[in-house]
Amino acid sequence: MFSLFLIFALFGILIFDSSIQEMKNFLATRNESFSFGMMQNLDQYIEKRIGDFKELSKLNLIQETLIESNVKFQRLQDIKAYLQLQEEQIEFESGTTPFIKDVLDEELTEELIDIIGFYKDEYDYDVIEEFFVTNAYGANVALATGTSDYRQDDEQWWQDTKDYGISFSDVEFLENYGSYSVAFGFRVDDNNGNFIGVIRALITLDDLLSEFSEEAKLITNENRNVILLDDTGKIIYSNGNIIATEEIQASYFDLISQQNDVGFLELEDQEDDIRLVSFAQSTGYRTFEGLGWTVIVEQNDSSIVNEFVLVRDSIILSSVVGMFASIILGIIISFFISDPLKRLSKISKAISEGNFKIKTKKSKIDEIRIIEKSFNKMSDSLEKLIETEKQLAEANVKIKNERLAAMGELAASMAHDMKNPLATIRSSAEIIKRSQQGRSDEIEQVIARMDRSIERMSHQIEDVLNFVRLTPLNIKKINVRKLLDSAIESLSIPQSIKLNLPSGEDEITCDPQKIEIVTINLILNAIQAIGKNDGIITVRISEDQKNNILEFENSGPEISKDFITKIFEPLVTTKQKGTGLGLSISKNIVEQHGGTISARNKPTTFTIKLPKKLE
Repeated sequence: MFSLFLIFALFGILIFDSSIQEMKNFLATRNESFSFGMMQNLDQYIEKRIGDFKELSKLNLIQETLIESNVKFQRLQDIKAYLQLQEEQIEFESGTTPFIKDVLDEELTEELIDIIGFYKDEYDYDVIEEFFVTNAYGANVALATGTSDYRQDDEQWWQDTKDYGISFSDVEFLENYGSYSVAFGFRVDDNNGNFIGVIRALITLDDLLSEFSEEAKLITNENRNVILLDDTGKIIYSNGNIIATEEIQASYFDLISQQNDVGFLELEDQEDDIRLVSFAQSTGYRTFEGLGWTVIVEQNDSSIVNEFVLVRDSIILSSVVGMFASIILGIIISFFISDPLKRLSKISKAISEGNFKIKTKKSKIDEIRIIEKSFNKMSDSLEKLIETEKQLAEANVKIKNERLAAMGELAASMAHDMKNPLATIRSSAEIIKRSQQGRSDEIEQVIARMDRSIERMSHQIEDVLNFVRLTPLNIKKINVRKLLDSAIESLSIPQSIKLNLPSGEDEITCDPQKIEIVTINLILNAIQAIGKNDGIITVRISEDQKNNILEFENSGPEISKDFITKIFEPLVTTKQKGTGLGLSISKNIVEQHGGTISARNKPTTFTIKLPKKLE
């Protein structure tokens, strides 16, 4: 114990630095998770906003207006000259601020204004600062808000949008609107995929970073800060504020750009403080490839070091006290407890190896002496128990072998006694069929039932003979009612028993011949259970997510609790003339299908679950 406390003290001192580093790694990794999650959520939010505007491009009003505008422009002899003339005319009439109201589509403009109002009402702040639509020739056809030139085809963003389907700008502070914004361009195609125009939306940074800001506030504290950088390393967001206009670039951006998408750096500043810089770069979301932004989570390590210094001092103090206490306790424990327990350990090992003759020695301590007596009694009891278990196991194996041998003899006897008569019956039925063919429908139906019964009996014999050796399944779809009717035809149903069968076109996937044998066994058992009394046998079909479910319910007496637990075992029967193989064969067939069969009382019901999908 003294050694343990000494090692513990040395260990606390030696691994102090490594523990701090491990904690730094832990915090950095946790901050990685924060930054990665925030970056993913930001990309997802921007992708959602992009998706909203892509859906707008499919509006009938926008499609019809653009198609109509493109048709008008197609009739012009010199489109470029017309665009230049309109641009000059509008600038001449309106001065420095383009005013193109007279050439815009009023209905579409009002629709776009309504959309802007919807976003304003929904989020209680301006989402869109500039919103207009151009046709396929770059001419402005609708301006909902902001200012715009009449002609846009000479702008690079317009060409990029036309060629690539989408374009976006860097974060900019526009004095006209007094806000930070990112401009998005969206290509508009008709139903045949033909280019018909462009939508441009100037989305405020307040909107794009609305959810991001809320997440950042949750994890920001005096030692931790969340920063957002654009693709050039310029700081967009820091300390809970948008600072895009200050053109401040993160000093460690070059280091981050050389790393993987997610990681962390450990940086030392001028005051010898260590900063943990965890980052996650934008990788996009679904069809959105991302804006190239990076989320940074900075954390100062001073709080971590201070806490570990306190922990280190506590470890050293407790270790010194423990070392002195262990000297005293060690002497007492060694003399009165350790030696007796060591002897008991050797005895326990000997007993586990099968040596039950070993005995304990008397100890000076009463408690140890009681344990030693218990060990002696346990040794005697285990010796007797193991001998009894051995005899019981041998008896069980013998009984099981005898039962399996009896089953094999029964199967061989059935095969010998039934196959030859069945062959005679089958050939006789064929002769009758040929001689009576076409004479009577009733005789033909009787002969057909004979054929099915002969085939079923032959199939049952094969199942019994192959009780251990399963034959392959012949899987197909079959109507449940048809399967039940075929099974019932081979049975003699007393008039005192009423059958309730499912109606409809329910189908299951199975080996029809084998499942028919199961059905016959269950209905026959129900008939025998009801006996000569009036009774009802009800068959239900249902399903769950994975299985088709067949239930066979009868009004006969309940199955005894002792018998119901082993009802599906071979050679187990309550009938004097029964073989005890019916339910066992049924269980094998159902399990070969990958299903289950079970029995319950109140009322007596057998439930079969067969998988919907079978190979």
